[in-house]
Amino acid sequence: MKALFYISCLACLAACGTPTLSSHFMSPGLNDNKAALVVVGMDAANVTAILGQPHQRVRFDNLKATAWDYRYIDSWGYIIDFSVMISDSGQVLNKVSARNYADNT
Repeated sequence: MKALFYISCLACLAACGTPTLSSHFMSPGLNDNKAALVVVGMDAANVTAILGQPHQRVRFDNLKATAWDYRYIDSWGYIIDFSVMISDSGQVLNKVSARNYADNT
């Protein structure tokens, strides 16, 4: 009986400590190779063709640009938050990626 209790507790703790990957916020088909294809100066339509639609867009009025946010699993198995800054004229200004060590969705 004690063994069953301990196994149940361990299973619960393992599940609690494992980050969940919400498919709602993951960008299907996106990977390191596709993200690398995005370059400064690229047209926004080309970004959409390569990466698909972002899961979120954040406007920065002071920069006259909008960040397009994506999320995917990199080749090492980490969750990557990937943003592409698109100017009001429709060109890529910058891109940035960061490992997300805990899925905070």
